[in-house]
Amino acid sequence: MTAPSATVRPELHADGPLLDVADLHTTFSTAAGTLHAVGGVSLQLARGQTLGIVGESGSGKTILTRSIMGLLPADAKVSGSVRFNGRETVDASEADRRALWGPGIALVFQDPMTSLNPVMRVGTQVIEGMRVHLGLSRSEARTRAVALLRSVGIPEPQRRMRQYPHELSGGMRQRVMIAIALACDPLLLLADEPTTALDVTVQAQILDLLASVQRGRSMAMILVTHDLGVVAGRTDAVAVMYAGRIVEYAPTRTLFANVRMPYTEALLRSIPRLDQPSHARLAAIPSRAPTLIEPPPGCAFAPRCPYAQEQCRTETPVLRSDGDPDHTFACWFPVGAVSTRTNGASS
Repeated sequence: MTAPSATVRPELHADGPLLDVADLHTTFSTAAGTLHAVGGVSLQLARGQTLGIVGESGSGKTILTRSIMGLLPADAKVSGSVRFNGRETVDASEADRRALWGPGIALVFQDPMTSLNPVMRVGTQVIEGMRVHLGLSRSEARTRAVALLRSVGIPEPQRRMRQYPHELSGGMRQRVMIAIALACDPLLLLADEPTTALDVTVQAQILDLLASVQRGRSMAMILVTHDLGVVAGRTDAVAVMYAGRIVEYAPTRTLFANVRMPYTEALLRSIPRLDQPSHARLAAIPSRAPTLIEPPPGCAFAPRCPYAQEQCRTETPVLRSDGDPDHTFACWFPVGAVSTRTNGASS
């Protein structure tokens, strides 16, 4: 049995991408200075497409998704453009944003244990959005909620409706979060590290579930993760983020076949491989990401890059292509370039 479809899904505009982000900047004022969490991000997403956003903790992935959704604290300053389904949302009112959440854009939070209300029954939290956005009666919403919980693989959904979050396992709580996000049949689903703190088997189940519901609903999805292995085979395109900026953007197959940004190469090398000996030491990226309050001049990755040259330390690279307009990267000496291999490692 599948969940019934929503009755008030927003009308889809035929022209243009579903999501069009252009030169998006998000900053926060702190005691130490202005923190540049997102610095000039541009991307597009069509209906039914899945985009992976990958990067280390602190790279700006979560703030980017919150900026797209308009779910930021009051001290955040956002500039640039976010057009969703043909409408600009950056300067939208709070009421307009709230109307967009649910039927337009939905979010699967990173940690369901802290995102679910611990003193509210699961059923109450699942039906809340449907009551607000779809105008369903309590009995109609409850029937739909039971079907939703069943559709995301929760056994005995009627009994689970009466339970509290702490009575469920981590995997069950994440499925509840997905059910809440899907309750109003959104056009775009933002999944922010949806498998954090779950064991490997449950991680695969959750990722397969997201892929299944995304295909069945013709829904666009942004999958945020720190693991390139998660997006392989599960996304149409990948955006690699570092220090608040996109540093490589390409169709998924193209990216894995022809990595150009040294940071992307370092992320790939850090993934455990089955052909490695047992207990082999994993390749780690040296040092740590720069502060986003006073970023260093030039390429932000230069202090950690084995191929960095003098130009990398003084001039900030912009996204560019090298023959393939769909594959862009921000690097003066990309992986595979002759100068990178002959000069970079010794500089």
